Formats: sequence, structure tokens, C-alpha cells
Amino acid sequence: MGSDREEIFKKRKGKRKERKENNRKLAPYRYLIVCEGEKTEPNYFMGLRDKINSKYKQSIRVEQQIEIDIQGTGRNTNDLVRYVEEIVNRSPVYYGNVWVVFDKDDFTDNQFNSAIEQAKSKGYKVAWSNEAIELWFILHFEFLQSAINRDEYIKKLSQKFRDLGYGKYEKNIKNIFDILTECGSIDKAIDRAKKLLKMHGDVPASKMKPATTVYQLVEELLQYIKD
Repeated sequence: MGSDREEIFKKRKGKRKERKENNRKLAPYRYLIVCEGEKTEPNYFMGLRDKINSKYKQSIRVEQQIEIDIQGTGRNTNDLVRYVEEIVNRSPVYYGNVWVVFDKDDFTDNQFNSAIEQAKSKGYKVAWSNEAIELWFILHFEFLQSAINRDEYIKKLSQKFRDLGYGKYEKNIKNIFDILTECGSIDKAIDRAKKLLKMHGDVPASKMKPATTVYQLVEELLQYIKD
């Protein structure tokens, strides 16, 4: 009986070790994308995820962070980074690629820069926009270097969407990825975003307006669906 128990224990231990090793091997292809917004950013990345899964069935998970309240609550973008850390620590799987997605909006320069540095110090990558994700959307259609705010981004997008026959731009459009890539150019958006960063030079992210590093995440994911 004793030898049987030992044999069963060894088999279970071997299986656990095998699962752990497989988990580690899959890590480079497993993404965790945590967004500040509840719908706009997740909808965009879910659209990209669906394109990838339809071809490679890769495991890319988009986490929707509860919307961060910036109306005098004292919370800031660092809360999002802490939330990401909680997900990573409690997850039974290994994520080889952890991305945090957030906008500057009305956060102070210090809050914005601090959140970026905090995320990087933990090994996370940051897809930030100064001042909003809508800048990245606009770059699918045109190069924009004027330091306008989110409301003006939305006005420009609404006009573009009306011209295309989609009506007013809304933040919760589920097929936003398809609209932008079919009616605009994701490759040109990447090139335009790179051009903006280069124009700003070596200054803190809070001083780069307009600018976005969302293209870095998009470019990385596109490698799975481009030949």
C-alpha cells in the first residue's frame, strides 16, 4: 500500500510540474492588458484580440479596470498600477506581457509621470496617451500635432464618423477597431504616432502633447496577424 501511495504522489507531482513548465513556456504568448477606461480602450483591444484569436487562437486577455474617479476622490493613475499588480499576483497563470493602458486627461504631470515610472519599475509596459486615447484613433485618419483636448478630439472623430456614415462618435462603440482599420490606416497611425514622439524629443511624457505610445502595444500584437 505504501509503495502505491508513493507512486500516486509521484505521478501527481509530475503532472503539477509539467503544468507549471507548460505555463512558463506559454508565457511569452500570453498578454494581460489592463485599461483605465471601462469600454473605449477594452473595446478597441478586444477587436484586435478577436482578429488574432481567429487566426492563431492566442491567449490574450483584456481586463477592464473600474473607471477611475478623478472628481476630487484623491485617486490617481497609480491606483491602476496597483490593481494590475493584484491581478498578476493572484493569477494562476504566467503573463509574459503585461500592459497598462491609460490617459493623462486631468491628472497632474506628477501623477501621470509617476504612474508610468511605477509601472515600468514592476516590469509592466505602458500604452499611455496625452491627453486621450482618441488621439490614437484620429491618427488612423490624419496626422495631428495640435495640443487640443479630449472634447476637441471627439468633435473631430464625430465629424469623420459622420462623413463615413457611422453617425456621431461614441466612447462605447463595440466595433471601434473594425471601423478604424477598415476606414482608416493602422499602419499610418503607427507611423504618425512615432513621428509625434520623435518631434517631442527627450522630455517627460506629461510634456508630450499630443503623443501616445498605444502604437507600441498595437505594433507588438500585429505581429501575430501580419505575414
